[in-house]
Amino acid sequence: MSPKLHISLLFLLLLIPNAQSSGYLEIRLKSPFLLNATVTITEDIYFPTNKRVFNVPLVPDHTRILTNVPVKFHRPGTVLINSGPVDKFGLHFATIRSDRWNTKQMIIAPDEMKLPFTGFRIDVKCDRNWHGPYCDKFCNDNHAKIINRRCTHNATLGCPLMLSGPNCDVPLLQTESTCPCVNHGYCVSEFLNPLDTVDRSICECGVGFEGEHCEEKEYDYADAIQFGMHGGPEKVFTEFFERSSVDNELRYLYH
Repeated sequence: MSPKLHISLLFLLLLIPNAQSSGYLEIRLKSPFLLNATVTITEDIYFPTNKRVFNVPLVPDHTRILTNVPVKFHRPGTVLINSGPVDKFGLHFATIRSDRWNTKQMIIAPDEMKLPFTGFRIDVKCDRNWHGPYCDKFCNDNHAKIINRRCTHNATLGCPLMLSGPNCDVPLLQTESTCPCVNHGYCVSEFLNPLDTVDRSICECGVGFEGEHCEEKEYDYADAIQFGMHGGPEKVFTEFFERSSVDNELRYLYH
């Protein structure tokens, strides 16, 4: 290893902040109607210690994004969305209520919605340079790139994507013999120690999967999402609720 690379690696190790974790929550909402919605985010569901309420006006067929909401990892949290009055259907309000979750990097997006909403998605993400399920592992992405490395999900150093070897100049093939990743996991290079000259191949899992080969599916909080409607004649209300299911337009994000 060259002295220059050695110094760069040591410099990288020194840039470790005092914070223990760093990330944020992001909520997307969509409706074909004009709504004056509110979003309530709480921690510690039984005795809320941090309750925040946001006004989120919705215009027809436009995705509204509430982002950069600070979160505390390893803590429970919930989201309650209130549509406000929906005059078209005679509803006083409709709600989307999440189950209590343990805050970690995740996506909550049900397959189906109930009108008046047509899209809903929660993302808990790590801030830049923070990695791992709980965003509590630090690795400076910019400094890693300078020395021809990248930060893995373990906050260790690895070669750029699709490369491996001591000098990161050997193609890393996505084959079962290299590392049998499943569930859309991706095979990447990792140096266990920043000063190592020999790397290994590991699987980086997408959100919602874990395990050595991404073979374990995490609990999907989207399965516990509850939709509610309030107000209006009971017969009309019941019939409308049963027929108001629509596909979640924000289940997947396309860039």
